[in-house]
Formats: sequence, structure tokens, C-alpha cells
Amino acid sequence: MSEIGDDFNAIKKERQAKRADNRDQSADYLAQRSIPFTANNMGAHLIVEGRTGYIDFWPGTGRWNTRDGHKGFGVRNLVNYIVAA
Repeated sequence: MSEIGDDFNAIKKERQAKRADNRDQSADYLAQRSIPFTANNMGAHLIVEGRTGYIDFWPGTGRWNTRDGHKGFGVRNLVNYIVAA
């Protein structure tokens, strides 16, 4: 394969590893703070219980959406939203 193709494959593997690490770390972060959640799709989608209802969270990318329309990014911002709500 060409050098550029090898570079793209290396970048792809790094991104996959980072998303996998995010899935593990985010679940641990929520558990340490006693925030209840259920894991779906082998941890790729977490349904987090917030004060105002359920929040869909994708830890691989960090995106989260509340069921009433609020959106955000990052597990720390999610925890801040839950605590402040």
C-alpha cells in the first residue's frame, strides 16, 4: 500500500482506539459520581438518568442529547448539566 494509505490506516486505528478508551473512561467517570445509567450496544450508547429525564449519551464521540432537546458535548459537561439541572 502507498505511504499515504498507510498514514490514513494508522490515523483510523488511533481514532478507533481513542473512541474505545472514551467509552471505558466515560462509564467509569459516571459510575464514580454515582450517576445512574444503562449501557446499550456494548457501551457505545449510554442512557443516563438526569434530574429532568433521560439523556442519550454516546461516549465514543462525547455527544449527548436530552429527551427534551438540550444538546451538549463531553462527559464532564454532561455531569455539570445533571448536577446543575
